[in-house]
Amino acid sequence: MSAVRVFQRLVNTYLGAGASDRLSRYVYDGAYSLPQWQEISTFNYGYAPCDDAVAEGWPNEPHQIQLYAEVAKAVQAAARAPEPARLLELCCGRGGGLAYLDAALSPRATIGIDRSLAAIRHRRNGNAAIAHLQGHALQLPLPDASIDVAVNVEALADLPKLTFLAEICRVLAANGIFAVADTMPHGPEACHLGLIDLGRKSGLEVVSFRDITMNVCEACRIDDQRRSELVNRLPRYLRPIAREWVSLPGTTRFGQFERKERCYFIAVMVKNAARLQS
Repeated sequence: MSAVRVFQRLVNTYLGAGASDRLSRYVYDGAYSLPQWQEISTFNYGYAPCDDAVAEGWPNEPHQIQLYAEVAKAVQAAARAPEPARLLELCCGRGGGLAYLDAALSPRATIGIDRSLAAIRHRRNGNAAIAHLQGHALQLPLPDASIDVAVNVEALADLPKLTFLAEICRVLAANGIFAVADTMPHGPEACHLGLIDLGRKSGLEVVSFRDITMNVCEACRIDDQRRSELVNRLPRYLRPIAREWVSLPGTTRFGQFERKERCYFIAVMVKNAARLQS
């Protein structure tokens, strides 16, 4: 178990779940406020190999943007319309990934929501046309059926899954698409089946599932030097936690990926309007 998970369990045990949630929010906001990481536009484990266009357009964080590129490809493969009218990224962070999605999918309206005001204010995407809202993923500040495509990268594992998916289903239009990239502590088949079950309970149908664990593991390995340099900019007491956050080779999470004890996947789910009405 990672140092982060051990710490969370200790807090839950002695201070209660509410205190853990508040502490998690402070740490999250603090990470986005770090002056040592101001050039970073998005946080995720990454994907390898990179497309040439991504490597050229995003030289500072190509593997992180490539993960968004793979999500965009999954959305395009499942979409009935070539361009979604309304695109949402939940937990968008500083917005670098959302900027890529906006350019790749060409929606008429693009919204990013994150609970961190520091992240929203950072806005490193350079696109004033993208709307950024502060809000929690479990209580989205959006009306019912107002989104055609919703995307989330690496938040499903850290939130109450059914509540999260039900809220996404609420804001999706009929036959709307939800694309998610995340990790679970199981093999690919168990993850796929688990996601199908969660979808049935929340009104979403899994239409595609792709295991990319080895691509993520390779990105962590290739990107080791850059990530290590980022970690070493931090105060010493934060470095052990940060190493796990960025999954450096030798950390618990990297070992789980490498040994295939944990699956990283990209899945596409569709709002099943007929099932919700039955």
